[in-house]
Amino acid sequence: MAKKVEVDLKLLIVAVALVILATVGSAFTTYLIFRGNTAQAPQSEEAKAASKELGPTFELGEFTLNLLSSPNQRRYIRTQVVLEAENKKVVEELEKRKPQIRDSVITIIRSKTAEELSTQAGMESLRLDILHATNAVVAKGEVTDVFFIDLIIQ
Repeated sequence: MAKKVEVDLKLLIVAVALVILATVGSAFTTYLIFRGNTAQAPQSEEAKAASKELGPTFELGEFTLNLLSSPNQRRYIRTQVVLEAENKKVVEELEKRKPQIRDSVITIIRSKTAEELSTQAGMESLRLDILHATNAVVAKGEVTDVFFIDLIIQ
């Protein structure tokens, strides 16, 4: 017939206690590992940019331009560019030099292809090119950032 299995009560209690202890220990260890990474991780550039205050801005207006492309294909970009300045004196200088700055921006944008601008790296390159070109024009102070308000590539 069937054998009767006897289980030692002390052995069962010790086994259950070990399973509970192992579960709590691994959960606590996991908590410490993930909490430690987020607490000690350096802030990303996006988080730093979001935390800093926006300086005075200057709108360059809207640009609708042809992009570099193959002879059989026409590609266009429409964007609105806003510059962030270091202080109000820089904004006054940007207003005086608006035609010169718009010409520089048009030259830079027209030198890009639609394929370049379709990637994040390409857009960052465009942003930096515009930033360097406007800072070359400004004599006092500097432009600190470039924002694209609208951006359509067709």
